[in-house]
Order: sequence, then structure tokens, then C-alpha cells
Amino acid sequence: MKTKLNLKILLLVSILLITMCLFNTNMVQATEVKTDETTDQSNQLPTNGMGAELFNAITKEKFDSIVPNTINVTKTKTDFVNAIIENEKNENSDIFVKTVEEINAEVQTKIITLFENSGYMDEEIVEKETIKAEMQDPLFDFNTITISLTIDGTIKSSKNVTINYAKESSYSATDETYVKNAVKNIKFAQYKDVGTETTDAVFTIYNIGDEENANKWTEKTYDFTKLLNDNSITIKTSMYAGGFGGGTPWGMPMLLHFYKNGVLYETKSIWNLGAYGTTLENGTPVNMAKLEKDDQIYKEMAKELEKDGLKNIIGCYELTAYGTTDKDMKVSFNVGTNYNGKEVKILHKKSDNTYETFTAKVENGKVTITVNEFSPFMIALKDTKTDNKADDRVLDNEPKTGVINYTVFASVIAIISLGGLSIIKFKK
Repeated sequence: MKTKLNLKILLLVSILLITMCLFNTNMVQATEVKTDETTDQSNQLPTNGMGAELFNAITKEKFDSIVPNTINVTKTKTDFVNAIIENEKNENSDIFVKTVEEINAEVQTKIITLFENSGYMDEEIVEKETIKAEMQDPLFDFNTITISLTIDGTIKSSKNVTINYAKESSYSATDETYVKNAVKNIKFAQYKDVGTETTDAVFTIYNIGDEENANKWTEKTYDFTKLLNDNSITIKTSMYAGGFGGGTPWGMPMLLHFYKNGVLYETKSIWNLGAYGTTLENGTPVNMAKLEKDDQIYKEMAKELEKDGLKNIIGCYELTAYGTTDKDMKVSFNVGTNYNGKEVKILHKKSDNTYETFTAKVENGKVTITVNEFSPFMIALKDTKTDNKADDRVLDNEPKTGVINYTVFASVIAIISLGGLSIIKFKK
């Protein structure tokens, strides 16, 4: 009995040892399999160059420190602008597009090298699309290029860099200073379109009713050489956007390129505009836009005159000056000689939305008032039978002395049916 018992105990111990051995073997095998799986997964992680992990670690501050504020290119500024001008002459030419692409590629290569030297990139395995260099609007601004870092289609950082073009062999620092000062001294009109910033502009002025000549207006109408008195400075132009029309000025934004001795030294963006109105003697253009009966301002002013029993409206115009104005400016409206001897009332809506009214007799087909600002004016024939209210002011057509030291005349039509000239002048 004792022997059998010992055999049973020995058998149980043996089974237990075998089980423990098998369990340990399985644990080792499971651990080994898990390690292999982890290794395989790490080998399959996507990388971008030395890994997107490195690029993701680049902060905006680090990016800005690697990308310089300025960068040199092998093309000259004259090379670039001549490509613009050549492309304008031949719409089928691709020289401008190629020039932009060449500059973008040159800058991109230089930026990639800077990142390689910083240890963030390996040129052999990085996709070049990760670092991009692109001029955003080369027709408008060919001095700036944008450097961007893109990971998985998302821009992580970007920086605008100034392009340093190569110096021409005939470049002269003296000429550059001379041209820049000459351009700076040009007095442009200041034009502001709806929703835009104020920009420099030149105007070609037409008389209201002179649609025949106004319809011939093109972006080439203005002679830009008139801007400079120095014949040694050459002005070349290039259109870069479309224009617009209507009651406001119409035209094209232009790029002016200023050359001296064949080298480009300065560029300037201006509006080349056409408008109905006049140019003051001090050079300020004044646009006179005719307001129609469905215009809200026309309706408001007509209602204001109707309070005085005046319903015979001759015309309504909004005058806008694009430049310097003065006080005591004389505005003459020509209403036609058939109104000679009759009185008209002119309602002026000022910039503070208050009204002032003037009464004057028609002499030689015109009426004249003196104002301190340009804004909407409405002219109505005064009917003495229904207008019993006193006039706010009866105008003296003779100028008072010592007010303004120059006089300016302008031609405008006061009414479509009656024609005639309207004159704007400064009171002496």
C-alpha cells in the first residue's frame, strides 16, 4: 500500500512539472510573437523625409529662425518685369509663367538646403512638396515670396520672404536714389473704391453727355510719360486686372515700371481712370455722377424740395473730389439760356447729412453757388406762385476778394433734354 501511494504521488508531481514546463514554453512563445508584431508595425509607420515626427516638432519660432527674411535669386528685377511686359504684348507667350516658376524653384531649393543643414530633412527621402516657395501675386508684388511647411496636406507654418534680385551690370546706386525720389514726388489723385483702400490714380475727364468720346476710353488713354519731367526716366506700363463702369469712375489698375539707363529702379501700382466731371486747377479731378430718379438720394432730396412746393427738378448730381479741395469753391450749373431771368433753387446735401439751399437767377444759361465741399446737389425751377417760403440765401454772382487765389472751369451737362455747360471754379 505504501509503495502504491508513493507511485501515485510521484505521478502527480511529474504531471505538475510537465504542466509547468509547457506553460512557461507558451509564455515565451507568446512574448516572442508579440515582440515580432510590434517590430513589424514600427517598420510600417509612415515617414516623410526623416519622419513627419521631426516636422511636427518644428514650432513656428523654429520655422521662422530657419527661413531667412530675405533671399537672393539669380534673375534681375529688370529680367522679371521685362517678362511681364513681353507677356502683355503677346497673350500666347508663356515667358512670364516660366520666369515665376524658375524663381519659385530656385528659392525652394535654397530653403530645403537650409532645413537639411538644420537636421530636419534628408533630401534623398523627403518629398519636395513638404517645403513650398511660391509668389502669391507676382503681377502685383514680385518682391515677396511665401515659404510654407506642409504636412499631410496641412500648412503648419508659413513666412513671407523678401526677394533680393541680382544687380544689373549697369546698376547705379545714384540712379536708383534719383528715380525713387522722382517717383515719390509725383502727385497722384487719391482714389477709393467701395471696400478698398485708398490708392494712387490718374484721371481722364469727360463732359457729361460726351458719351461718344468716353466710349473710346481704354487703359492706354492716359499718357504716363506726362508724370515725369525728366526724359531720362522711362515709364513702362502693364495692366494686371480688369476695370468697371457706371456712374462712378471706370478704368484699369496699372503697374508702372520706372527705368533709367535700361535698369528698373522703381515700380508703382495706380488706377488709370476715366470719369465725367472736371479737373481743378490744383490738379484735383472732380467726378460728377448723374443721379437718376430711382436713386435713394434723388428721392430724399426731391422730397425735401417738395416741402417748399418745388417739383420741377432740372437735375441731380453727386460731385466727388479725388484730391485736395479748398473753401469757397464756386460751382456753376448750366441749365440752358431758355431759363434766363428765372430763379432756381439748388439743394445741397452736406457730408453731415444736413441741407443747405441756395437761390440764384439764371444768367447766360447758368447759375452759380459757392460751397465748401462736394456732395449731392439737386436743381429745381423755382415757382413763385407756390413757393411762399423765404430763401435761405440769395447768391451774389460777383466773387468776393481775398478768398481763393485760383479759378477753375469745368464742363458738365445739367439736364439730358436741355444740354449746356456746367462750370466749377474756385472763387478768387
